Amino acid sequence: MGSDQIQGNVLAVETHSGGKWNFIILLALMGPLVAAASLPHGVPWPLVIAGAVGVLAFAASWKGFQYRFLSGGVEVRMLGFRLNSIPTQAILSYAVEPWPWIRGRGIRGWHKARAYVWSNRVVHIRTSDGDIYLGHDDPERLVCDLNQVTGFVTRS
Repeated sequence: MGSDQIQGNVLAVETHSGGKWNFIILLALMGPLVAAASLPHGVPWPLVIAGAVGVLAFAASWKGFQYRFLSGGVEVRMLGFRLNSIPTQAILSYAVEPWPWIRGRGIRGWHKARAYVWSNRVVHIRTSDGDIYLGHDDPERLVCDLNQVTGFVTRS
């Protein structure tokens, strides 16, 4: 999971951006910006680092996750970088599930699971290497795309 580039024809491309999270991150950036503007003797490095991390988080939320459904599997990308690859033969099952607010947003990882989420609903993909959660405002569309990748009409 995640190590090899997936080959094949592009069947579909879906994007899942931060939506209202963009606004929240932008508001959080205002604190360091106001603090930096009010300092008379320059900006301390911790404030610069906090601002850079905030700008990166805003860019990631704004552009969102890109899911590329290929005949050879699924790629998860963000800001042009490949984050994960799921070969078709590794996909065991998938289904739409709710994503509780308490589990967080953005990129999540624990044990053998990875999540790419900005919303309250996900497609849970069980693979031979662990679990992948792809967030989307219309997860049923992702299931249709996965059906094309795997060749199955339905899968749960």
